[in-house]
Amino acid sequence: MAYVIVTDSVMDIEESYLVRNEVCTVPLSFTLEGCDTVEDDFGKTISFSSFYQQLREGKGVTTSQPSVGAFASVFEGILQSNRDVVYIGFSSGLSGSYRSGCMARDELKDKYPNKVYCVDTFAASGGQTLIVREAVKRKNEGYTPEQLVQWVEEFRSHVVHWFTVDDLMYLHRGGRVSKTSAVMGSLVGIKPILYVSDDGRLIPDKKTRGRRKSLEMLCRQLNAHIQEVGSYPVTISHGDCEEDAQYLKDYILAHSQVEDVEIHMLDIVIGAHAGPGTIALFFYGDKRGN
Repeated sequence: MAYVIVTDSVMDIEESYLVRNEVCTVPLSFTLEGCDTVEDDFGKTISFSSFYQQLREGKGVTTSQPSVGAFASVFEGILQSNRDVVYIGFSSGLSGSYRSGCMARDELKDKYPNKVYCVDTFAASGGQTLIVREAVKRKNEGYTPEQLVQWVEEFRSHVVHWFTVDDLMYLHRGGRVSKTSAVMGSLVGIKPILYVSDDGRLIPDKKTRGRRKSLEMLCRQLNAHIQEVGSYPVTISHGDCEEDAQYLKDYILAHSQVEDVEIHMLDIVIGAHAGPGTIALFFYGDKRGN
């Protein structure tokens, strides 16, 4: 049975890849202070650099998950073409987007003979990107929808997310750290190190003092946990801080067995919560946390 992979827009990947591999996306959206709500569609409505600059200038931003109707519209267009859907979703530990996709599936299940399969990545950003890219390879190898879902459920626990932020206040606004911790941390130059857990939640883990030390700590986490070096891409996503991303890349190449590192811009919706200056590292490892 032919099928189409569907995912959310919160990935760090070029639109051309999705078009070339017939991956459909359901967009999350954001409202930037003083602007109407616009969809996050790979920087078409607002450039990444402009978005992050406005955050630095103090503009407020809110984000919204796709509605059940938005998912149903995408799913139904595929089902009408006599194909199944495999929805590989943004972490349910960070957003209600996956739940909306499941509700859309339930609304359509008796309307068409084809099926919608939903699988939670418990991942975001470059982690979700890694899962989708590898899923596309397995689809091309002939995996059935059921086999692909099972593969994602096994693979996702090895997709490691470690990241640091430059300004703790963005995490405070998202409820990740207290206001006192955010203010004091900013005053003394504390940089938190966080990871995404097996159930897709953000977990504060370590603290360093100074930006360079926080970036080097990410490399140490990679060396502690990476597996099958060279089999899967190692990627860095950054919130409009390419110089720091390049520093981390060079540091990894000099202090690990990794021979290639990709750099991408951090998705706008994710960046709205993490803030400009975020550096995130993604790779295939033994486990997500310590």
